[in-house]
Amino acid sequence: MKTLFVVKSNAQAGREDEYNSWYNNIHLPEILKIDGFLSAQRFGLDAAQMLDAQSHGYLAIYEIDSKNVAQTLENLRQATWLTRSDAIDQPNAEVSVFSAVTEQMVSAS
Repeated sequence: MKTLFVVKSNAQAGREDEYNSWYNNIHLPEILKIDGFLSAQRFGLDAAQMLDAQSHGYLAIYEIDSKNVAQTLENLRQATWLTRSDAIDQPNAEVSVFSAVTEQMVSAS
């Protein structure tokens, strides 16, 4: 079963290009150097939504080692060498870890 490390975030006002450049070109590759992180992908909020109010414009999903979630998170905590950027609205970012409760299902069509 999969375990996902999920980050919802925003850029600081007026710094969207800097934020996206840092996240795509520096942050994701650095995170993938940490033992236990298996993959990473970012998403931008689509204009079409079910609910009007959305708190975050970006989502990053990382697959992490399901066999040792606690150690993977500790490896992240110990990665003091990560390049930080003040272009991210860090105080309002949301970070969660989710473990699969079912196998992945796919459309029959």
